[in-house]
Amino acid sequence: MKRTKRFLSAVLTASLMTGLLAGCGSTEATNDSASVDVKTEETATSDSAVDQEAIEEEAKSLGLPEMTTDDITLTYACWGLAEKGEIEARDKQLQAFMEAYPNITVEFVNIDQTAWDDGLTTLAATGSLPDVFWVYSVTNAVANEWALDVTDFYENDPEAVEIYGSMVDNARIGGKLYGMPTVMFPYLVFLNKTVFEKYNEPLPSYDWTIDEFKEIAERITHPDEFYFGTSNPNYTDYFPAQYNAGQSAYGWDGESYHFDQTWVDALNLKYNWIDSGVCEWAPAEDKLRFLGDEGAWPPGFGRSAMHFDWTWTIAYFEDAVSAQSGCEFLYYPQPQGPSGAQMAVVDYGVISASTEHPREAWELQKWTSWGKEACLNRYEGYKEAGLEVVSRMPVIDNPEVWDVVKGFTDKEDIQAVYDHLVEVVPSISSVAPGYNQFNDWMNENEIWAQLDNREIAPADIADELTQKANEFKDEWLANYAK
Repeated sequence: MKRTKRFLSAVLTASLMTGLLAGCGSTEATNDSASVDVKTEETATSDSAVDQEAIEEEAKSLGLPEMTTDDITLTYACWGLAEKGEIEARDKQLQAFMEAYPNITVEFVNIDQTAWDDGLTTLAATGSLPDVFWVYSVTNAVANEWALDVTDFYENDPEAVEIYGSMVDNARIGGKLYGMPTVMFPYLVFLNKTVFEKYNEPLPSYDWTIDEFKEIAERITHPDEFYFGTSNPNYTDYFPAQYNAGQSAYGWDGESYHFDQTWVDALNLKYNWIDSGVCEWAPAEDKLRFLGDEGAWPPGFGRSAMHFDWTWTIAYFEDAVSAQSGCEFLYYPQPQGPSGAQMAVVDYGVISASTEHPREAWELQKWTSWGKEACLNRYEGYKEAGLEVVSRMPVIDNPEVWDVVKGFTDKEDIQAVYDHLVEVVPSISSVAPGYNQFNDWMNENEIWAQLDNREIAPADIADELTQKANEFKDEWLANYAK
């Protein structure tokens, strides 16, 4: 399994730095809080031998500050509790944290999920924001001065090396971190095995590529029989991640937007496939003719051979769609592009800028979102609730955690999805400066409508969109980044 790649890289880097310290007598800082052993025969006899105690003391000072031993109370808020297993997962996490830190009491703050930002606004007005809370938009939290800059905590926490790199790199705002990933929902392909058998199409390998996906989609399409090769063509979301390492939707790479040839090709493919019937985009009259309902969703009736969706939809397909369509579905990893990356929707959380206990809030955030303990306790809660299909995935590259996730299913295809989540690129709507303002401008000027109506060619407007999106980014940073 490739899952340990980033972790091993970090360990090797730390080992190399230790070796350099031993050989050269350098006292240059590292990010590890553990002591550095440089007691070699050479340094023990050399005139330039380093002061072991000084190095050890310096190394200890480079990690996170000590947690307080005072009795304190922290507050916490997250959403999703109406879903099966989420209350049990939350309770497991909070209980474990308070057992690890018995001097800290955590109080849960209830916020109406349907009016989440309104609830946060009300709490902020009274100076009572939770110490740690999830947000739909990190950029909105920064603009409202709700979010603490946690860059130093991240860079000095040795456990943070396990977080998927792009989830951090793409979430930097003006070079700083305000939000940390909590859970992710990877994209995957809902492969209709029944349709594959109907048209004698061999099942692809789990290591399939974008090119193979394209060939299959065109080959298995039969629009005259109302069967489509694929559906939900969000290619402008995940093509950048799959073709350009580190990029997300709109080519965002953590610093700027790029409406480049990848974006142009993604839109052209979408439009070509819709026009030729490869991609399901059926008009109401065809839905009425073939399915008896002009409002029907063709993938739900088994009419799409390969439907792109997210892990939160697996339970719906296993239950409602399978029963309605009579089809058998397999769940495949996203077909790989040159980068080898996979795309995921990622939720983020922040620490309140007004917290009186930032170090302890950082630890609470870790134990309720991205940390190893957070993940293991989440899945213990799921087991207690009898959850069979897991949709919320870890945001860390930790073999022990992923083994637990894989233990929820004996399905080879779903386990293959997990095994391919080695390099994961996040969605950006929550973290990219200027993203919302740019989308508002696109809608106000009917750019999307003109593209969809084929009034504008993607290649003709790509450069303008790159310039405009980065102008909104720069304007946002000028107004809100500190």
